[in-house]
Amino acid sequence: MKFSLKNIFIFLLFFVVTVIFSLSSQSSFDNEESLKEIFSDYFEVGTIWHGKVLGDPERSLNKNLKKEKELTIKEFNSITAENCMKPEFIQPLEGKFTFEEADQMISFAEQHDMSIVGHTLVWHHMTPKWFFRDSEGNQVSREVLIDRMKNHIKTVVSRYKGKVDYWDVVNEVIHTKKNEEGVYEAFFRSTPWYNIIGPEYIEIAYRTVMEIDPNAKLLYNDFNLDQEAKIDFAINLVKSLKEKDIPIHAIGYQAHFMMDEPLLANIEMVFKKCKEAQIPIHITELDLSVLPNAWHLRGDIVSLDEDVSGSLNPYKNFAPPDVLEAQAVRYRNIFKIFLKYHEILERVTFWGVWDGASWRDYSPIKGRTDYPLFFDRKFNKKVSYDKVCSLLEQKED
Repeated sequence: MKFSLKNIFIFLLFFVVTVIFSLSSQSSFDNEESLKEIFSDYFEVGTIWHGKVLGDPERSLNKNLKKEKELTIKEFNSITAENCMKPEFIQPLEGKFTFEEADQMISFAEQHDMSIVGHTLVWHHMTPKWFFRDSEGNQVSREVLIDRMKNHIKTVVSRYKGKVDYWDVVNEVIHTKKNEEGVYEAFFRSTPWYNIIGPEYIEIAYRTVMEIDPNAKLLYNDFNLDQEAKIDFAINLVKSLKEKDIPIHAIGYQAHFMMDEPLLANIEMVFKKCKEAQIPIHITELDLSVLPNAWHLRGDIVSLDEDVSGSLNPYKNFAPPDVLEAQAVRYRNIFKIFLKYHEILERVTFWGVWDGASWRDYSPIKGRTDYPLFFDRKFNKKVSYDKVCSLLEQKED
């Protein structure tokens, strides 16, 4: 085939224009401000470290770790251990510590100048049964359990002393229940820790961390703090520990929200009460489910299998644009509150990097498809991202 000079010139011109357009597009993408940059004057923006293995019941391999890391580096300046520091993962058998994944997270965070949140040291969930039982299966004594808790904390905290900025020391120790008048009452959750040691286990845990790494900032982390009884109990717990010279730094508000609950007024109530109490707040586990509330079916896989109408899993293949738009409006209204109280809000951490690896797909029931984060299943920004970031553009105007 013969080419004329004219054709060659047109081809070269097309090639050069294509290359220039490609480079300019790439440059434009690279120069886009990230979440951590946009909110740098207000609070840190964090996400979680999934690591090689996801936290679903099958412990499936994370095939998108490379993309997750790239997005994490670009958008976030704080990292929280999703699972790799929980007792079940880091000490599955007594004296057998598995630090590999946590070490990788620490190295990654240090390399990219990210603050590090250790999550979590003492929890009733995802803690191996051996903590609470002897070799014959009997419940251990108070003294034995205190010793095991201290050894666990000392080993983990010592390894990461000076590296972990914040520790979720105890997690979810407050429970609520409606009384006969339909009003929530709060009290300590009945767990093996509480039942064997008593409420003193909380103080012991904090003191142990404090002894090992006095420079680490200590948090109390919980969900449903938008229930007035629960946030009041949490604030009183923090105050009582401070009176005992235990410097609890902040309260962690998990913020696993739904489209219609909690009410915005109740979310703001948490901030108002913390501000009045002069206690900083961290949003530790933010996501916004677009699916129907199914927590009453927690763990009930059969219920989803029998859901032939699809009412529990309405967006199995994709989320319609109007649903994502409604989610974006809800996110925007939530972030308005965050910005309003930014003086006491130190960090907003999303519980996930992208929709494709969210715990919402398997909890409270397995097998659903949710869309709770700022990045979709192809790692693209969703409308929520832009709508939330536009808040600051309006603020500047």
